[in-house]
Amino acid sequence: MNEWESLAHRLRWAGHEARDIENLVHLIGAQKAGARVIERIEQKLADHNIGHLPTRLPTDSTRRVLLYSKEHEGVGFMLSLVHELAIQDPADEQNGIVHRLDERLKDITSLWLGGARRREEAR
Repeated sequence: MNEWESLAHRLRWAGHEARDIENLVHLIGAQKAGARVIERIEQKLADHNIGHLPTRLPTDSTRRVLLYSKEHEGVGFMLSLVHELAIQDPADEQNGIVHRLDERLKDITSLWLGGARRREEAR
């Protein structure tokens, strides 16, 4: 398994991970984060079904970015929906994405509130 496959595997399990651009630059086998290197990194991430925020990777090697697996059922899926909404033209049809994201966020909020209630009852 190469390093990109290993990263994709980790993200499919964990959902997301923050990385420095410098780390991704070295992963691609480059020394500096120029425009072409960033394009190659973005393509490599896409090839492995890995999304990233911000939607355009910076060329500043000290910046951190959030990577996520588009195949992850939880956090990765939600980040993928947020990303889709962020890059869509406001005139595009967004109701389906908004609905899916809203439903998933309601599920998470419900789980969080249930856990908070149990913690309060345990006190």
